[in-house]
Amino acid sequence: MMLPSLQLPLGYSDPYVIIMNILIFGFFIFMIFSGLILKVQTMQYLAQIREVISKLEKWSDEGKNTTIKMIRELGKPEKDPTSLVEDYMEYILIEPVERDPSGVLNRLEYLLDVRKSRFDDLIAQLAPAADRDQRANIDMTFEAAMALRQMFLVIRHFYFMGKETNNYAMIVSIQIALSMIMKYAKAYYSALKAFTEGQPIGDGTGALVASILRNEFSKNMVAESSEIAEDVSLNTTQFEGRNVLIVRAIGPGGRVGKPGEAIVNLIKESNGKIDRVIMIDAGLKFEGEKTGKIVEGVGAAIGGPGIEKFKIEQEVTSQKVPVDAVIIKMSIEEALTPMKKEIFDGALKAAERVKSMILERTKPGDTVIVAGIGNCIGIG
Repeated sequence: MMLPSLQLPLGYSDPYVIIMNILIFGFFIFMIFSGLILKVQTMQYLAQIREVISKLEKWSDEGKNTTIKMIRELGKPEKDPTSLVEDYMEYILIEPVERDPSGVLNRLEYLLDVRKSRFDDLIAQLAPAADRDQRANIDMTFEAAMALRQMFLVIRHFYFMGKETNNYAMIVSIQIALSMIMKYAKAYYSALKAFTEGQPIGDGTGALVASILRNEFSKNMVAESSEIAEDVSLNTTQFEGRNVLIVRAIGPGGRVGKPGEAIVNLIKESNGKIDRVIMIDAGLKFEGEKTGKIVEGVGAAIGGPGIEKFKIEQEVTSQKVPVDAVIIKMSIEEALTPMKKEIFDGALKAAERVKSMILERTKPGDTVIVAGIGNCIGIG
């Protein structure tokens, strides 16, 4: 049986040629439109990134101006501090090499100590009339302004790199990360007000718990407050027959101090007579969790670059001292902004939890270190 002959347009004699031509034509149309869509998406992403860069630059400038204003009001400098503040807005710390990890934390601590010393001298020079706590608050404001400046510079750098090289993957990566970047940027921007006004922030909740316990145990105070390590105070008291050593940074200036060094010093000075360490600190909550939620754990509850945590872990391990942790949960924004009522209520609950832990896990005559970790700004 013969197939019926097809009457094809002039120049077309094979149906397969038609199909191939249609496919090729469709492919070119797809490429044209997909390229156009990609270009439009890229332009939209670049516009969104530009908007964020503009906002970050504005916040960075506000941070710098806030620092300068604070120095002028509190420090009464003889010379205009503007140029010196601008010079130090991009001050960097070159971290030690990690390819030879032996002693890397000791080297990092040394560099951080040098940096802190340099900034202490700088702020003393810029704000000669400011007292110790005011200088600490200026330092915190300066740090927040520097963090905003660094975010602005980094995002602007990758924006220009992606735009100049037409690197779509880089542009998309920046756009995807924008929401997270702005989350941190808003936290630091909001922190400027707390630091300039000396208000307690969420990160200070551990120190607040230590203060609550110190006030509750004040009738049985054994010794006056003393500085046991750099910017860290010690109060020795008693609770239900237990010796309680309360450690926290010195307030109400914006300080964290070296609580790890303080705990190590106390363990060494006690000649092995420390029976337990309880640490209280703020911790990041999971999305959906309530602010001020209390959780317990085991280990050194302290953030930062890991130097103080390493000191504590090394000492308690060698002396076989149990370490308990109490965490008050909050978001990164809540940690850096003025303390919410939910966090304060969490601190009250945490203080009760610590008292229960002391009674349940120690016996009369034992000695317990209670360390409230966090920034003590606004907490006297």
